[in-house]
Amino acid sequence: LTATGATTAAIGVGSKIPDTGMLATFALSVWVGSQAVRGVAHSLHSPLMSITNAISGMTVVGGMMQLGGGFLPHSVPQVLATTAVSLSAVNLTGGFLVTKKMLDMFRRPDDPPEYFHYMLAPPAAAVTGFGLLHLTGAAAPTVS
Repeated sequence: LTATGATTAAIGVGSKIPDTGMLATFALSVWVGSQAVRGVAHSLHSPLMSITNAISGMTVVGGMMQLGGGFLPHSVPQVLATTAVSLSAVNLTGGFLVTKKMLDMFRRPDDPPEYFHYMLAPPAAAVTGFGLLHLTGAAAPTVS
């Protein structure tokens, strides 16, 4: 903790960042996160992966908010946001695949089948319905 504080102070003073409190918060969160992950038992690794997937999902949302709505990025923040969304999407997909494989290790051969893929039917119907309404021009105006 002392090394983290000293490193944060040195970087903050040397870089002349106007808000060094945010840098200290980031450094402390990195240290706390690494200590939390290091102390996790192997049996709790799947829930930890789920939490990591949630954090990657929030990174995707934050990056999408910075994109600006254009097809190609036009500024450095938009390029960084595009990179963050792309890498987080890959991490999110891989995390879900690894979590599923880990949970499948605990399945017994006589377990009943799961039908989680049917949970995609209502959102798919909603998106399809909205798309059809939008194509016909009957969609409600968007709220801005």
